[in-house]
Amino acid sequence: MTGTTPTGTRPTGTPPTGAGPTGGASAREPLTWERVLAVVDDPGRHVDDPAPIVALFAGRTEAERRALLPAYKEAVRTRRDGRPEVRPLRPLRHVGVALLGGPAGIAQWLLREDMTWPEKFGQEAIYTILAERDPAWTPDIATRMAARLPLDPWGNQWHVVDALVRGAGLPTPTTPGFVLRWMFEVGGRWRGSGRPLAEHLAADRYFPDLLPALFEVAGVGQNLDTPTGGPNALRPGWDTALAALADAGTIERDVVLDGCLSRLLRGERPGALRGFIRLHEALAPTDDELAARVDGYLRLLPDAPSPVAALAQAALRRVDAADRLDPERIAEASRSVLFRAEKTLVRAQLTWLGTAIKRHPAHAGTLLATACTTFGSTAGDLQERAVALIAKHVRALPPDQVDLVLTEVRDALPMLGDAIRPEAAALIGESGAPEPEFVIPLGPPPARELPPPIASMAELVEELAVFFGSTPNPWVNPHGQATDPLAVERIVAALLREHARDRQALHTALLPLTEQHGHIVHQDWFAQQVRGAVGAMVAAATGHGGRQGWFRSLFGKGDAAEHDLIPGEKRDIERIAPPQRFLLARLYEVGTRLRVPHSGPYLAEIADASGFVDPEALVAGLETWEASGHSPWRRDVDQALLRLPFDLDPASIARAHRLASPAGLRVARTMAAGGPAPALVGRGRFDRIHRAYSAPKGGWVHSDGPLATVVPGDPDTVPETARAVYGLADPGATARSSAWSEDSGPDLHCWPLLLPRDRDVIAAHLAICTQRGIDGTSRGAEVLPALAESFGPLGPGMSLAMAYALGAQAAEDRTGAVDAFVTLSARDDAWDTAALGRDLGEAVRTRGLKTTRVVASLRDAARAGATGTVWGTLSGFLPDLLAGTKATGLGDVLALAAETAAGSGARGVSIPGLAELADRKGSSRAVVEARRLRKVLGGDPG
Repeated sequence: MTGTTPTGTRPTGTPPTGAGPTGGASAREPLTWERVLAVVDDPGRHVDDPAPIVALFAGRTEAERRALLPAYKEAVRTRRDGRPEVRPLRPLRHVGVALLGGPAGIAQWLLREDMTWPEKFGQEAIYTILAERDPAWTPDIATRMAARLPLDPWGNQWHVVDALVRGAGLPTPTTPGFVLRWMFEVGGRWRGSGRPLAEHLAADRYFPDLLPALFEVAGVGQNLDTPTGGPNALRPGWDTALAALADAGTIERDVVLDGCLSRLLRGERPGALRGFIRLHEALAPTDDELAARVDGYLRLLPDAPSPVAALAQAALRRVDAADRLDPERIAEASRSVLFRAEKTLVRAQLTWLGTAIKRHPAHAGTLLATACTTFGSTAGDLQERAVALIAKHVRALPPDQVDLVLTEVRDALPMLGDAIRPEAAALIGESGAPEPEFVIPLGPPPARELPPPIASMAELVEELAVFFGSTPNPWVNPHGQATDPLAVERIVAALLREHARDRQALHTALLPLTEQHGHIVHQDWFAQQVRGAVGAMVAAATGHGGRQGWFRSLFGKGDAAEHDLIPGEKRDIERIAPPQRFLLARLYEVGTRLRVPHSGPYLAEIADASGFVDPEALVAGLETWEASGHSPWRRDVDQALLRLPFDLDPASIARAHRLASPAGLRVARTMAAGGPAPALVGRGRFDRIHRAYSAPKGGWVHSDGPLATVVPGDPDTVPETARAVYGLADPGATARSSAWSEDSGPDLHCWPLLLPRDRDVIAAHLAICTQRGIDGTSRGAEVLPALAESFGPLGPGMSLAMAYALGAQAAEDRTGAVDAFVTLSARDDAWDTAALGRDLGEAVRTRGLKTTRVVASLRDAARAGATGTVWGTLSGFLPDLLAGTKATGLGDVLALAAETAAGSGARGVSIPGLAELADRKGSSRAVVEARRLRKVLGGDPG
């Protein structure tokens, strides 16, 4: 048979590539492991050149291959354990394909993390080797690998699957990993070609088979929404390309439109759906296409992300404008949208409802009654608008429809605010006086429980596997990924305990983790995050060297500086936020402990979920260190001191004074002082702190405004290694510096356990993070609930961190702030809520904090039972708002203040500027609400 053969294969009878001293002659000479090593380690062969290896094994029998398996496995173990390179097994990748028996073993070999590489590495040769050994293996291996491909563009496993599929003519895999990497490959070829993406897709072998998968695989939308395909594109992107192919008839338009709608219905993160929204816009559906999919658009309205719901709302309005939407469907759409919280959607729906009532007079009552759904809104202006709409139209309806509407008004009346209820009640002839509500008093949250210690080696390995398995790689957005601080503490304690018990058993047990999670263990990624530090512990326990000879340079450095302990350049390490730097240095010190033969007690081991140590265990541990003749590790001692509880037993203090080592004497002095003194946290105004480009805003955003400063309360009681944490004299400089460091967002949850007795210090550092959340997403807000449950004074640090988080751009950040607010309200901790209000006012004035977001957050807190605390905050917030020129949302603030003041029994309180606003002429919302608040506070007897 003649003709073209698949890439990487050769016709029968053709000499294998590389025939010569290691090629053709090898078919006549015995195949020994020495000959294999001679080819593998040949200095004249590039590590990724497979031709000599393919030639060496050409024509060899399975018996010859099996004979080399023991030597091959020993070589894998030796190279894995003894080589300093990041990927010491790369030279053996093709050898493994040529020797391993069966598809399962070969697939697992090719999927190993320690052989991934961003470049292609002769994948055609892999198909050649497999085709010669047993062609029936190829489909099995391709299927196994496709099912386990990572969901990111890193590594080269996709190219192997691609070569096997093309070479053997296999069906196109549609697994998530294959689809996402295919998109990355197509995008790469397109960006470097200068031709439209549509041309690349039309000519691509996989495109017809993978088109349906684009609407089924999670994560595709994020790839569709690439910078080259966004609003600032230099040329059309994925959305335009798919629409152009649909218009040209290359692909079926209905398939694309139905697929887009089904993906929006299935849901995902809002950012991942943005690409499908743009695709829908690029398709520009006709009225006929929209009318045929009304049911789908209606299903999107109740709970789809706001941009998706807006798309569906606009589509349905177009269908209605074309007289192709039943009034019952309009009513259904109204009930779905008016129940939502987004003001833009609700306003648009009320406007649509007003026009629909005129266009469908026979169903006007049914349509108008749906406006009562808005009575449950938390926004008073929307409630007013709905009441006004009902009042405008209800009297012109037939009697039977009037009864329908007024019945709905009567049922929904209790949901209206006090100021608006009388107007709505007048429609049904009632006074609208509110009925007293039963409010469940707030109670402190239950104390968190510390999980039991890891009890065995097997459990330790399992915990580490879970810890590493939940770690995304750098190509995956880490938002939503959070390091569990208690899991880290349990793992550290177990590693040190097993190291002291049996170092060799620990080495053997952890060895498989170095293969499964090599990118973490070998310090390729995450070196400046907790997951990288834990990976370094595994590397130390198993003898792996890590990157840049890090462990070798550290051997025995018990007193190393931070830039010696943490991998990386000194300049980069100094940019890390001080709490993160202190945390990493302590964890990397644990790595050095696992590298040395002697061991001792873990002094900083926490005794409860709040992060405090057991003083008795601390003193006993120091006694053990002194008896052993070795010194305890410096940062272990320092962290233990920072975790001392407030109530120290005099017997423990007396026992500590009998210690004789330098570390023991230091611990005794600190315990005698009652522990480290609380820091002095203050406020400062910092202009032009940092600037960052915001794509949504289309420009540079400057971070200005107040931040917290920190100085030690008593420097003598603060460990030297923690001085940077306690030395936040210029938070602006820290903000500018840390903005260029590796993302510490996932690790912020570990910060509260650093200083369980001085939470305001951690809050001061978090305020730098939460301030950035005004214009984006701030991981710092996630940590506020844990700080609220922690201990120590509450001052400017917590107040500023909370102020920025209450007005954060992301809803999940505001939720974290509300949770912390409610928790603090339920505790007996001294908390100056008026100071929080003043910080909110200054942030609105100087940093552009949005009042509407703050009000929504505080309203949620009030509904959760924190009525008095919300009023205390608003009493400090209002003077700044009333004195300023930014009046956006002032009516909402005053309305909430009136409600919470009445609910908390506030009387006789003077708010500067309130009387002047209440005395103004007119009936604007702000003036009306100012009068109502003055009346509640007793300033207006009328």
